[in-house]
Amino acid sequence: MMKLTPLLLALLLVAPASAQTRKNVLETLGAALESDKGYEPAERAALLSAIKTRFADYGVQVVNAQRAKAIPVVLHILTEGSFDQSPPERTAEVAFAAYQAMSRGSDPEVVEGIALYGYRKKISADTLSTWANGYRQLTEGKVPDDVAADLVRVSMEKGLSDSDFNTLKWSLVDGVKNKFDPKDYASYLFGHLLEGRIGPGRISAEAKAVFLRARRSKTKPAIPDYQGVFTKAPPPAPVYVPPAAEPVVEKVVAKPPATQETPRDSAPEPSPRAAPQPKPRVEEAPRTPPATAASSPEIEKLWPGLDASARSYLGTPYVWGGMTHQGIDCSALTQNSYGENRVKIPRVSRDQWKIGSKPDSLREGDLIFFNTMGAGVSHVAMVVDAKNKKFIHASSSKGVMVANLDAKWFSQRYLGARRVVP
Repeated sequence: MMKLTPLLLALLLVAPASAQTRKNVLETLGAALESDKGYEPAERAALLSAIKTRFADYGVQVVNAQRAKAIPVVLHILTEGSFDQSPPERTAEVAFAAYQAMSRGSDPEVVEGIALYGYRKKISADTLSTWANGYRQLTEGKVPDDVAADLVRVSMEKGLSDSDFNTLKWSLVDGVKNKFDPKDYASYLFGHLLEGRIGPGRISAEAKAVFLRARRSKTKPAIPDYQGVFTKAPPPAPVYVPPAAEPVVEKVVAKPPATQETPRDSAPEPSPRAAPQPKPRVEEAPRTPPATAASSPEIEKLWPGLDASARSYLGTPYVWGGMTHQGIDCSALTQNSYGENRVKIPRVSRDQWKIGSKPDSLREGDLIFFNTMGAGVSHVAMVVDAKNKKFIHASSSKGVMVANLDAKWFSQRYLGARRVVP
């Protein structure tokens, strides 16, 4: 599956003046929503009205090459809100914050992941920009992706000020420079922060002193019992690895706008800079979910543990890049559920799409995939009741929950299934 970069999307969305009349932001978003068959006319009209109100003067800005980079991000946010049945006003609010953050130069991939927190808690464009740029600075400073994502999550949950976020950010970068274990160091910082006894500045100074003293004495620093969204070590080695799936045939399409394929299920690395790109490709039109399949001895043996693992995450909040019961994203949910039962699958939804076999009909344990962004696989779930078409997934606004595949928003964006275990 190719990746649509911001530059390529800009070329798609902003054609030369000689080729078409340049549209403003509202016209561009309206055209994209008009082509989305997942909306009923009344729903589309309500969302467009909310966008027009919230974007106000920003909505009449002409979509030039710079603003075109923000359009795919906004479309993703709008689709995610509708996917989770968020009220139009909230959806427009989150999309506007993302648009403003993009106008401040924030990385589009990071904004896409972090902005989804706006469906749980109101986040200003300034704060969204601070978090997005801070994530980039953390990863550039060699702080692990999941630790960087967890700082954003802690800041969101605790309502930290932008200055407190920056204090902890530079403390983590300094910890890496001093060659402290980054996850131990983050656990110390975040664990004591959540105790509420002292602020980020004093915690940062204390952490550095404690870890330096432990190094000199060749002892291990005392780490609080912090339960974050990162893990210290991978799960035990699995005993089964599913084969690669057969290649997916894709159609080449020319109609813009298409949204960027950045799965909402992982904290991405910074994007490479502009380079020549191939023509965009998207999946074929949504497929009708197959009927229920017969079971097999392998899945019958595996299913009780697999089902229990998946359901143990019910109610866990969606966290960008999260991998634990404190916070998790959609592909970590499926990866963990299988991994806890000694079956190894990839971390990201687009890679999970490439494994196993393509079933003719659904059964419990099958992975099912959705296109929430207009450019291929971006969300994954697991079937838990094939007869009634129920699946478990990580919703950006409601956390881990069970949903029905017959619901309009899921059926409209359904791409297909993969069978991990024969």
